[in-house]
Amino acid sequence: MEKITELDKKMELILTAGQILNENGATNDKIIRVLNRIAMFMKIPTENISLHITKQIIFLEVFDGEKSVVSFRKCNKMAIDFEVISSITKISWQILKESVTLDGLKKIFGDINSKPKNYSHWQIIFAVGIACGGFCCLFGGNFIEIICTIISAMAGKFCQIKLLNHKVNEFLAIEIAAFTATTVAYFSHRDSIMPMIACSLFLIPGVPIINSIINMINNFFQNAMIELFRAFLIILAMTGGIIISAEIFFQIDDTNFLEFILFDTTPDTNIFILALAAAICSIGFAIPLNMPKKFLYIIGILGASTVFTRSFFNFSIGLSPEYSTFIAAFLVGYLSNIISEKLNLVSSILIVPPLLPMIPGVLSYRFLFACMEWKALTSEQFLAIFPSGIDVMQIILSIVLGANLPRWIANEFFEKKQEEKLKKFMQ
Repeated sequence: MEKITELDKKMELILTAGQILNENGATNDKIIRVLNRIAMFMKIPTENISLHITKQIIFLEVFDGEKSVVSFRKCNKMAIDFEVISSITKISWQILKESVTLDGLKKIFGDINSKPKNYSHWQIIFAVGIACGGFCCLFGGNFIEIICTIISAMAGKFCQIKLLNHKVNEFLAIEIAAFTATTVAYFSHRDSIMPMIACSLFLIPGVPIINSIINMINNFFQNAMIELFRAFLIILAMTGGIIISAEIFFQIDDTNFLEFILFDTTPDTNIFILALAAAICSIGFAIPLNMPKKFLYIIGILGASTVFTRSFFNFSIGLSPEYSTFIAAFLVGYLSNIISEKLNLVSSILIVPPLLPMIPGVLSYRFLFACMEWKALTSEQFLAIFPSGIDVMQIILSIVLGANLPRWIANEFFEKKQEEKLKKFMQ
C-alpha cells in the first residue's frame, strides 16, 4: 500500500470542505472561494489548483511543482443548511489567523458536519405553518383564513417530514404533502379557496431557484441546469398533489377549477401589515433552512423592509411588479452586505430568507395547474393565464439581479481587501 503523503491529507481536507458546502446548498462561486482560502492556509498557491464542481462530484487537481495529483469526492445529498455554510466559511478565515494542524482542521469539519440542527421537527412544522399564514395575509386573507392556512401547512409539513424519515422518494413526499395540506385547507374553510392557495407554499423551492440563477450568471451552467430542473420537478410534484385534491373536492362541490387558477391574490391590506406578514414569512422560512437563532431578528427586519419597499413602489408609486421587486431586492442585497461586513457573516444567509416572500410561488404552480388542465380551457382562457408564466420568470430574474447587484459592485472593493489579506498570509 502506498504511503499517504502530506499532499494527500491536504487534498482530502479540501474535498471534505467542498463536499460539506456542496451538500448543504452553497453556490459554486462560494465553494471555490472557500476552498481556495483553505488551500492557501495549507501553503498551496491558488494557481496550482483546479476545481470542477458538480452537484454529484467534486474534482480537485493540485500541481505540486513536479506532477499533478487528481482526487475527487462524491456528494451524497442535496440539502440546505445555512448554519453549516456560515460555519465553514468562518473557519476558512479563522485558520488564516490561528495555528491549526491538519488533524485539528479535520476534527473541526467533522464537528460542523455532525452538529445537531438548531431546531426540532415540531419547531420547523410550526414555523412553516406561521410562514404560510403570513403568505395568506400577504394575499389579503382574513384572520380565519390565516388560521386555516397555518393548520393546513402544519399538517402538510408534518406529513412530509414523516415520509422523508421513512425514506420515501423526495418528490413523492412533496406530492403527498401538497395533497394533505390542500385537503385539510378544503375541510377547514369550505367557504374560501384562499387557504388552499397559500397552504402549500412551504414546498416552493425558493433557494434552489435563486441558486440556479446565481450559478448561471457566474457561468456554472451545468449545476444551474441541474438545480433549475430539480426546482421544476419539485413544483411539478407539488402541483400534482394540489390538482388531485382540488379535482376531487371541486367536483363534489361542482366548483369550476378556473376559480382556483384565476383567483386574485392582490392584497388590499395596509402596507405596514404586509411588512409585518413578510417579517413572519421570512423568519418562518429561515428556520427550516437552519438559520442561526441569533440572526432571526435581522431576517425579520430585512423581510419587512423588502416587502414594504416592493408594496410602496408597486401600489403607491405605480411601478410594475418587476421593477418594484428589483428595487426591493436591491435594498435587501445592499443592507445584507453592510450587515454581513459589520458582523462578519456570510451575506448569502441574510439575503435569501427575506427574498422568499417575493418568490411568485402561487403564479408558478397555478400556471402549471393550467397547463395540466389545458384541455378544459378555451383559447381565451389559456391566453389569459399564459402571461403568468412570463411574469414568474421576470420576477425571479428581478429578485436575483437586484439582490446580487450590490454584491457584484462591492466585490471589486472587498475582493481587493481579501486578496491583500491572503497575500500577507502567504508571505
